[in-house]
Amino acid sequence: MAGLSLKTQNTAPLTLLVLLQLLAVHGFNSASFDINLLTSIKEAGGVMLAIGVLASWLSYLLPTGLKNTLIFLRLRNVLPGHRFIQLAEADPRIDAQLLKEKVPGYESLSSDHKAQNSYWYREFYRPVSAQDEVASTHKSYLLYRDAATVSLLCAAIFVLAKLLLTESMSAFELVSGAVFPLAALGFALAAGHAGCRLVTTAVAIRMAKLALASQPGDASA
Repeated sequence: MAGLSLKTQNTAPLTLLVLLQLLAVHGFNSASFDINLLTSIKEAGGVMLAIGVLASWLSYLLPTGLKNTLIFLRLRNVLPGHRFIQLAEADPRIDAQLLKEKVPGYESLSSDHKAQNSYWYREFYRPVSAQDEVASTHKSYLLYRDAATVSLLCAAIFVLAKLLLTESMSAFELVSGAVFPLAALGFALAAGHAGCRLVTTAVAIRMAKLALASQPGDASA
């Protein structure tokens, strides 16, 4: 899928995650769950397309900064890159002593979180962003971050619909809407772990390359 952004590549799995939540709400409000419903939805390409368009639209509805704030529950220096030194020091894949030697002004940088993120992005992420392990982790972070925010928006839409469209929504119990915030919580936790893993993976791979390049007779970077 070369040429497509990671967010675009996530459209199909994001659609599936939203669909699973809708099916869970449907199952909660049904006396019995009809397994044939899955086949019907699979065959209804228009329904899947509509869910995909809705999910993609909702994923763009909130600004990136707000989505990151919701995932990491911070108002300032939100991203894991703002704390890459602290995260790297706790990662067993990374030689902390070598990291100190390779990062100029290590001590002062460790207390300047804004500068940390800029340094991490420039010196660690960008040089290895195309590496499969880094790209895969980044893709997972974006997927679960967007899934969490879309689920929260779905919860709000469900509650508003229940309050405003009383007759049309009479078949749906209000408590069934809990599926969305519970899913959002799970996705947010997964996104938080993936985001931190993205930061440390980029550092680990870049440090391994720098260590190899510093060996006598090896001129690679």
